Amino acid sequence: MLFKKKKSTQPERRTRAPQTPTRQGAVFSYHANRSVREGVQVRDVEYQRSDVSKKRGFRSWRKHAPNFIITGVVLLVGLFFMQLSDKALVESVGVPSGQLFLREKAVYVAAVHDAFRSPINRNKLTVNTAKISHDLKAQFPELQTVSVSLPIIGTRPKVYIQPSIPKMILVGKGGMYVLDASGRALIAGNQVARLDDLGVPVVNDESGLDIKTGDIALPKNVVAFIQEVTGQLRSKKITITSLNLPLGTNELHLRTEKAGYYVKFNLHGDAREEAGTYLATKQYLESQKKTPREYIDVRVEHRAYYK
Repeated sequence: MLFKKKKSTQPERRTRAPQTPTRQGAVFSYHANRSVREGVQVRDVEYQRSDVSKKRGFRSWRKHAPNFIITGVVLLVGLFFMQLSDKALVESVGVPSGQLFLREKAVYVAAVHDAFRSPINRNKLTVNTAKISHDLKAQFPELQTVSVSLPIIGTRPKVYIQPSIPKMILVGKGGMYVLDASGRALIAGNQVARLDDLGVPVVNDESGLDIKTGDIALPKNVVAFIQEVTGQLRSKKITITSLNLPLGTNELHLRTEKAGYYVKFNLHGDAREEAGTYLATKQYLESQKKTPREYIDVRVEHRAYYK
């Protein structure tokens, strides 16, 4: 009897078919594509933000542009008005009617313009007005005051000059000089434009002392004395022909027109009183038809002598 072959009861092994990595690749591709898309989106967002920022910056600049322009214009205008012209305006002050400058005014104007040609003096922040005034007074001792005024808005400064008033002309060893009320030598006579038009007494100094511009040539009281005596005589229409200060004395010798004598005055006395004494003596002598041969002496108070 034939026996059938028993089937093997051992389970048959099954092997998995190799699977292609499609899902893994899909997942990777998904992540990769997502990263790319996100990167593109980020760049797009950043670009949009940058574009918005640029637009905002442009709008902000355009908004503030008028302010920048106005500020720039103000700065330019400010810089312009801080500059000073060298053509300063020169004006005279304190000059009585008919009073002349001792020099031509053009001389002072030229000196002022030269002072403002310095780069330091061409700007309101650096200009030294005190030095300008000091230098002009040193250059022109005949100027009593010099002041500089700077414009607030304009560029042309003003310089105000006040000349000293001449009181007499003193002729000495060193030449002819114009004196002020203090006896200070203001200027040499040969530098005065119209010396004869000053209308001040001309006094001859026989002391032989040298005279220099800016120095005190005569004491103040002597100048005042001569001014008073000459004023009193001129008020009586008496023409004075000469005034002399003799060497080594405190006297003033005065000569008048058509008189063959001179008058002695005491410089330390009362000028008004001595002038009055002379006028009274002159009138008396004329009434008596008497004429002094040499002098009339009024140096002693309330007394007069003649010879």
